[in-house]
Amino acid sequence: MTKLTIPAKSFRRFEDPRTQERPGEYPVKYRFYAPVGSVPSALLDWMSTNPRDQNLNTETAKIIRESLLDDTEHWFHLWNRGILISAEKITFDNRTGLADLYLDNPQLHGNIDGGHTLRIILDCQKKVKDGQLDRMPAQYVEMEVITGLTSPEGLAEARNTSVAVDLKSMEELRRSFDVLKEILKGCVFENGQRLLDHVEFRQNQMRAAKERDVGGAAQTPLSWVDVREIISILNMFNQVLYPNSDLKGVQPIQSFSGKEVGLKKFLQAGLDRDALDEECREAREDLLRKMAPIIPDIFLLWDHIERNFTDATRQINKRYGSRRYAKGNNPTALLSGQPLDYVVPKGIMYPVVGSFRALVRVGKDGMYCWAVPPIQAWEDMKATLATFVMDTSEELANNPANIGRSSNLWSNLFSNMFVYALQNEARSRS
Repeated sequence: MTKLTIPAKSFRRFEDPRTQERPGEYPVKYRFYAPVGSVPSALLDWMSTNPRDQNLNTETAKIIRESLLDDTEHWFHLWNRGILISAEKITFDNRTGLADLYLDNPQLHGNIDGGHTLRIILDCQKKVKDGQLDRMPAQYVEMEVITGLTSPEGLAEARNTSVAVDLKSMEELRRSFDVLKEILKGCVFENGQRLLDHVEFRQNQMRAAKERDVGGAAQTPLSWVDVREIISILNMFNQVLYPNSDLKGVQPIQSFSGKEVGLKKFLQAGLDRDALDEECREAREDLLRKMAPIIPDIFLLWDHIERNFTDATRQINKRYGSRRYAKGNNPTALLSGQPLDYVVPKGIMYPVVGSFRALVRVGKDGMYCWAVPPIQAWEDMKATLATFVMDTSEELANNPANIGRSSNLWSNLFSNMFVYALQNEARSRS
């Protein structure tokens, strides 16, 4: 258990108004003012309860910093909303004026709201230590501590409203991606890049990592990919959402056109809207575990196609590089960060990769497998797939957005892969 000691002015305890009904069952709130120079830097180790990383370059952060450093007006403790902490317990000594804050479980205890305020205060402390500032301003910040919480999610969602918290950040706080993270550990690209290491699961994670990585050290990924992108790619192969039993099924075009909707579909796991959260979690995690045998292959396939699509167009004598959408300064692959000769827009990638869902088979035990290894299927079918894509591109004035939304393209690619898979299965049985 971690103990943090903070000088406290005007320390107050607030019992929950319902405590008399069932003593000991409701959280207790404490409020006090702390000198900004005494806010413990160790609080930075307790940020898992905050649904987003902090972007200190926003206009809001600038206003907080200016208010903190304004020594002509000592009203920071009134103008600023303060810092909210969930804790195991807190004690206060009237004689010394010191509050002792106890933090034990990183999933329950730590900063819930006011993360920007906390980081800006601690950044000023660091600048004083480094000699960039003469001293800390004579300001106070309001500290609010709540003990007895059994879960921080609801409070975090309610409090983090001044800058909207996106859905993925709240779901990361709810640990909705834990099973997916475990599976993604097994996805390693040819250049040694591990996919999990550069997936952004919550707001400002990418920016915060870059700010912490002083000088651009090697641990910062070359590129980041939003978890909604990862889920949109996975959804295309999800046989609950998009079964591939026949050629008349719905094509997963929404994976390309609606990332937020795709995330909601993933979270709902195909259940009715009135399904309970725990029911959705159970169904979602069960489905992920059944898809686990093919999930790393899906992302390796995406990367392989992205890096080799232009070679496929050369086989059909198409000048891919002449397209405007192919141009880019030092383009890199979305998932692995490997260098590309030309940009391959997502409007091409999604329908091409999505066609490989025709190769998915589900065993009697519910586990997913491939009818044909996907890289082998690409090598066999790449000329056919590239032909459909480039013909569609020309028909649609080389507009990647329109290419990605072309239902004809999705259907043609899928139907060709569907027939290919059936033919291969027939040959293997004969």
